[in-house]
Amino acid sequence: MAFRLSTLNLTGLFGVCAFTCLHAQLTAMPIRQPGATLDTSIRNEADRAADQAAAWLISRQRPDGSWGISNRTVRSTALALLALQTSPRLTVSRSDACVRAALYLDRTSRLPLPDLETHAWRLLALAAALPHDDPERTSCLQRLAHQTAPILADAAESPRRFWSEAMSAAGLTNSTPAAYPDDSARLACLANRWPPEDTPDHAVLWRCARLVNRAGKGQLVRGESVLDWRKDLAVRLIRTQRRAPEAGGYWAASSTHDACEETAFGMLILLEL
Repeated sequence: MAFRLSTLNLTGLFGVCAFTCLHAQLTAMPIRQPGATLDTSIRNEADRAADQAAAWLISRQRPDGSWGISNRTVRSTALALLALQTSPRLTVSRSDACVRAALYLDRTSRLPLPDLETHAWRLLALAAALPHDDPERTSCLQRLAHQTAPILADAAESPRRFWSEAMSAAGLTNSTPAAYPDDSARLACLANRWPPEDTPDHAVLWRCARLVNRAGKGQLVRGESVLDWRKDLAVRLIRTQRRAPEAGGYWAASSTHDACEETAFGMLILLEL
């Protein structure tokens, strides 16, 4: 007996197939947990924000390879170099900007040191930028390390902590810095206040992200709840980035000079996510 498919039969057949396929997809699809790696869609938006920030920074670089003004030029340049150099998509224009920034930081390292924290940023940036197979890399980094002798003893605790971390990241010490005694308390305080209700600058948010990754092993927990801190920061950065008429995008600050550091820190935050 011949079987004739009616429109109703086809509709029912497609409905069953669609439900079966959807059920299979939902069963196979992993459920993202709060605090876990960003969803693909948000990650793509974050990557675009980082690309826009890189384009803006490159457009603001001076002919001598620097960023920033006055006594913060070394710090601003080191931050911009570190953000561009550690970005996952290192284009030709970024590579050229990184080379000019590295030459500037090396040139100015012969001048009197501004302060320990700024010098730590210089060390981190040059350690990331100089090729590991460059025979002069070790001697350059060791020279930077030896320059801190006159100011290290009188520096405050926070810059000395950061300098120790920079030395370890540059491969100039054999051990990683030990956990700080107050890390757990600081992490708990951060969790209780998360998400930040005010709008702290990106330097503060970057330190928060580093604290979670270092002391919390990537998780921020309040009570029994795992907070979705990665998504919170990513969405904040994506929403607050401004488009620049000349090129790319940036994060606003009180001045163009501050915007360079704010934008570099924005890229560094995205790398922590």
